[in-house]
Amino acid sequence: MKIKEKGTKKVKSTKKIKKKSVKSKNLSEVTTDEFFEDDFEVDDDNEKEPVDSDSGESELDPKEHKKSLKKLENTDPEFFKFLKQNDKKLLEFELSDDDVDQDSDDEEGVHVPDDDLAVNSDESDYEDKEVIKNQAQGGPVKVTLKLLKKWQEEIQTDKSIKTIKCIVEAFHAALLTVADPEESKNVEYKVDGSAAFNGVVQLCVINLPTAFKKFLKITTDSRFEAHKSKRFGKIKGILKQYLTDLLQILEHVTSADIQVVLLKHLHQMMSFTQSFSSLNKPLLRILLKCWSTGEETVRIVAYLSIIQMATTRKESILDNLFRTMYIKYVENSKFVSSNSLPGINFMRHSLAEIYMLDHNLAYNHAFLYIRQLAIHLRNALTIKKKEQFQAVYNWQYINSLKFWCKIITLSKSQSMLRSLLYPLVQIITGTIKLIPTSQYYPLRFHCCQMLITLAKETETFIPVLPFLLEVLNSYDFNKKHQRSQMKPMSFMCLLRVSKAQLKENGFKDAIIEDIYQLILENAANDSHTVYFPDLYVPCIIQLKSFLKKCKVGNFCRKIKQLADKIQENRQFVEGERNKVVLNLCDLKSIKNFENQLKVQQSPLSKFYESWFKINQSQKLKLLTNNDELGEYRLLGLKSRNKRRNDDGDHDSDLDMPVEEMNELLEKQADKKKMKKRKNKKVKLSHGDDEDTTSVNDIVKDTKPDDWD
Repeated sequence: MKIKEKGTKKVKSTKKIKKKSVKSKNLSEVTTDEFFEDDFEVDDDNEKEPVDSDSGESELDPKEHKKSLKKLENTDPEFFKFLKQNDKKLLEFELSDDDVDQDSDDEEGVHVPDDDLAVNSDESDYEDKEVIKNQAQGGPVKVTLKLLKKWQEEIQTDKSIKTIKCIVEAFHAALLTVADPEESKNVEYKVDGSAAFNGVVQLCVINLPTAFKKFLKITTDSRFEAHKSKRFGKIKGILKQYLTDLLQILEHVTSADIQVVLLKHLHQMMSFTQSFSSLNKPLLRILLKCWSTGEETVRIVAYLSIIQMATTRKESILDNLFRTMYIKYVENSKFVSSNSLPGINFMRHSLAEIYMLDHNLAYNHAFLYIRQLAIHLRNALTIKKKEQFQAVYNWQYINSLKFWCKIITLSKSQSMLRSLLYPLVQIITGTIKLIPTSQYYPLRFHCCQMLITLAKETETFIPVLPFLLEVLNSYDFNKKHQRSQMKPMSFMCLLRVSKAQLKENGFKDAIIEDIYQLILENAANDSHTVYFPDLYVPCIIQLKSFLKKCKVGNFCRKIKQLADKIQENRQFVEGERNKVVLNLCDLKSIKNFENQLKVQQSPLSKFYESWFKINQSQKLKLLTNNDELGEYRLLGLKSRNKRRNDDGDHDSDLDMPVEEMNELLEKQADKKKMKKRKNKKVKLSHGDDEDTTSVNDIVKDTKPDDWD
């Protein structure tokens, strides 16, 4: 032990200690602090120990120190008694020779390390000590990477449920750090930091499905019933706790990447969840939320689990699943944009597959919801108020019609669902006729597309052409537009156009484009039928009538091409029909004739296939917003100049090709330059002393890239 002197020196020996002021007091009244201050000093006559020059301390011999303490008992028993009562550590002082040789800067004492101290210790030693300390104190054990590695090794060989239980408890602690951090103090384990959290989740995802199967002695990788295993009773509580925690952590996690990992893991555990009927409701709630509102990958993985539940538990959950999924579909199809449209389409197709699992049950739901759509339409037709119109003319109503069209097209001809085709067609046609104004032309085109799809898939004649040809006859395409827009308008995500959009040139272009597409698609579907030449005579007459009235060259070229293709197909079918003798009462021979034409491919069907590929790529480009790359930013140009096209019709400058537009802009810039120079020369000729070389031209060459 080191005894302090006044200042920084420390007394290293207790030989011959002289008292100064202690004689004035009784030893019982002297405190330890007073005793070790300036009241004692070392006798200078004693032999001095060698002193280290750097630290100012002398080396201490523990044997001599012990002898001095024993000698003090004989020389001054009263002082020795005082030390015995107040400072026993000083009398029981023991040091090894190795400890004396260690250098220490601590002025209050010497640190004695543990006997089992290992060489080259690292952070893992600290973690082990902390785990032991927390266990001794009764607190939660901190989950470390070393502990996770230990569990990973043990779960491969452990035949009991001890390691599985530890991992499940750690996963529960990880859940509380996300869901309720305050309750995480009352659990057995403590998960701090993202590294530990990810390690626990990774350990569960990779090892627990195999560990549960191994304990239950399940060898098959296909679907199984875990509750039929003899050892299920031992692991039932742990398994249910883990599945409950897995659902809760899925409900609280917002990261799409973590959701995908957990949903894939849940898909592996679906065979275990069917052993607990109480988990069906929360499981479906979470899966449907991910299916309806998650990102693309999240939706797909969640749907895989949903369809697995639907196929294994038809009797118990299928009715509730039909109703809940349809409501979710309607709720999340309220707003349609280029970003939300792919998700809505995925929901519609996946929901249709679920409904096809049970046609009889699907008929009950379809009858109920189609009747509900008919009631909304009837109220709008009879009451004729704004609220009733809005109940029909919205995206939820249109997307519901699209879904039931999908259901009927997927059903077989003998299915009860086919009996709902007629009422559904009547609802769609009634929706078109409700408000037949130009503002709702986009909605009309969506309904016509549904009718064309129903006619094609069900092989049923549905009159669609009157709704399309009515637009050509009622709308004035010769009317000059008041606003110019370079970006083309698309009705893909529109049901209604605003009054400002009605005045744009893009509105008329979009109408002609959609009419061209729908008539072409409908004619291509009927191109192999025996009645095609007779059915499309009125269509050709009205198309030619439109060509006589329309003065816009681009529109005339498009409609003329459509009429020519239909006329070409009429001649083809008539030629093939004249080669054979058909009896109208013999439906079988007529069907064979139509199948032969379908295999042979009519001219119109060949043209439609090539056109469809180009049109589909343009739609995909529009959905992914790649059309902005090809957009020429010629904003603000409102040229009133007219030019004549090849047909002798007037057209605005904004309808011309981009190359001609650039040439026109350059010519206009050159004219302005020449006019400016002439004005300067006139001023100089009138006596102005202005130097022409110092005058800069204000008007420069104009290029499309400059109009930003």
